[in-house]
Amino acid sequence: MKYDHLIQAIEDGAEEKIREISESKDREIRKIQERANEESAQLHHDLLAETRRKIEVENNKRVYSAREQVKELLSKARHQAYQEVFMETELRLTPIRSDPSYPVFFEAILAETTGSLDSNKVRLNIDKQDEALCRKLTENSSREFEIIPDLITRGGLNGSTPDGKVIVRNTIEDRLVRARERMKIVVFSGLYGEPDVR
Repeated sequence: MKYDHLIQAIEDGAEEKIREISESKDREIRKIQERANEESAQLHHDLLAETRRKIEVENNKRVYSAREQVKELLSKARHQAYQEVFMETELRLTPIRSDPSYPVFFEAILAETTGSLDSNKVRLNIDKQDEALCRKLTENSSREFEIIPDLITRGGLNGSTPDGKVIVRNTIEDRLVRARERMKIVVFSGLYGEPDVR
C-alpha cells in the first residue's frame, strides 16, 4: 500500500511536471509566434516601404526623362521653325537684283561700307553682276576705288583697306548671318511668346 501511494505521488509529480513543461512550452511557442508575427509585420512594412521608394524613384526617373524628351522635341521644333523663317527670307532675297529698288539698296550698302573704312583708297569686292552699277556709283567720288568683281553673292559687297587689315563684309549673305543672331530672340518671341533661345 505504501508503494501505491509512492507510485501515485510520483505519477502526480510527473503529471504536474509534464503540465508545467507543457505550459512553459506553450508560453514559449506563443512568444515565438508573437515575435514571428511582429517580425513578419515589420518585414512586410519594410518591404512595402522599400517597394514604394523604388516605385517613386522609378517614377521620378521616368518623369524626368519624359520632361527632357519634351524639352528636346520642343527645342528641335523651335530650331526648325527658326531655320524655316530664315530659309523663307533667303528665298525672298534671291531675286533682289531684279527689284527696282536694288540700286538704292546697293548705294546704301556702298555708303555704309565706305563710311566704316577710314581710308582714301578702298578695295571693293563685288559680284560681276553689280560691276556696272558699282562703277557708276563710285565714278564721281573723291576716294580712289579698286573694284574687283570676284564675289558670287545675291547682292551687296565687301570693302577693305588696300592692305586688307580692315574688312567690312556687307553682302546679303553676311548680313543674314548677323541678322540671324540678332533676330533669334525676336523670332522666338514672335513664334512662342517667350525669349527662349535654347
